[in-house]
Amino acid sequence: MGGAGNVAEVQSALFFALVHHGQMSVSAAQAANPWFFPSEKWMRTTLEDIGFEVEKLELEYRPTRLTDDKEQGGLQGWVRLMGASMLETIEDTEKRESAVTEVCEVLDPIVRREEDESQWLGYVRLRGVASRPEQTKEAETSLPRDSNK
Repeated sequence: MGGAGNVAEVQSALFFALVHHGQMSVSAAQAANPWFFPSEKWMRTTLEDIGFEVEKLELEYRPTRLTDDKEQGGLQGWVRLMGASMLETIEDTEKRESAVTEVCEVLDPIVRREEDESQWLGYVRLRGVASRPEQTKEAETSLPRDSNK
């Protein structure tokens, strides 16, 4: 899953666009963010709190190349698709389109590689292995079942 720091550059640009074009506060722009990218510590604590033993947990920075299709894909396609719910908070269609344009203009020099003009986003993956101890599994299977359900 996405981990802490995933597509941070895009999140920043989208927050700015919502403030600038959607004329909302920074906290309102942040509240419109549908994404949750937990840290290793948050995930470990959460898994352990619900009875899992964490064997391995790691964040991996994995830059990801966007498609070269500038009409349907690329940076603009990614922003439109993945940022749709945030962009929809800008009710005026013209302002929403201006926001998409601005986000792409702000991000382009950051995500474009000079050597081949490809575009890359800073994906951060959170990967792990966790298991439930046998004792917990056995205890759950030996609990009496309610026959009325």
